[in-house]
Amino acid sequence: MADGVLSSFCMRATITVEGELAERIERLSRERARSFEDLAHEALREGLQRLAGEASRGGGGHEKTSGRVSYTYTHPVSLGGCLLESLDDITSALAAAEGEGFK
Repeated sequence: MADGVLSSFCMRATITVEGELAERIERLSRERARSFEDLAHEALREGLQRLAGEASRGGGGHEKTSGRVSYTYTHPVSLGGCLLESLDDITSALAAAEGEGFK
């Protein structure tokens, strides 16, 4: 793909960050008056650049840590408007979703 296409591509991902890493990012975000997300993006960019450099030199060999990392990619989808007049009345919302036998 062209660089212009990649640079405008944005994906929402949910990741679980190990406690120690999250604490380090939070501490830096306070020290530098930047958001957690901005610092996480910067760390990913620099880490990926470093990993790509090691791979091109035949390096690597990073061991997997015992921490758990998970990620989920989500893409926005329009679901249309709400089918109920109001969600303030939970009883009516449940009745509409499950029928009158929900009680």
